[in-house]
Amino acid sequence: MEGSLSSLEMNYQIDHVNRYVSNVDKFIEFYQSALGFKLIGKGVKQNGRRYAILQGSGHELFISEKDGFEAGCENLRHIGYSVDNADKILIELKRKGYADEEQKVVVKQYSRQVYIKDPDGMEIDLIQWTDKAGFYKSLIR
Repeated sequence: MEGSLSSLEMNYQIDHVNRYVSNVDKFIEFYQSALGFKLIGKGVKQNGRRYAILQGSGHELFISEKDGFEAGCENLRHIGYSVDNADKILIELKRKGYADEEQKVVVKQYSRQVYIKDPDGMEIDLIQWTDKAGFYKSLIR
């Protein structure tokens, strides 16, 4: 875990923040009005919960409702960082002891992702988009 940072490790940038909220419509209005975010899409997940994706300056905010919502920091699901190569990142994370040897890249329809947790248990999503435009098209109903 010691040593200098390689260029691969320094190429992280926040892609999105994903959190639970009490009311999607209230949050859309607030982020658009107060911060000038743009609504990218909204809908209902397969679990019946409403969600929305808002675009801020250089990142996106994914929000969704959940059963038994209570205000507090436990409503932040994860922080997503865009990466160039999820496979190389995972190898490096394993080498440094931040990922289990059995851990694999999660391959989804539009991305390749590695999930880890920070020292306090906050989930970090290291996402290599394979078709981000396709992902957004899939949100249109």
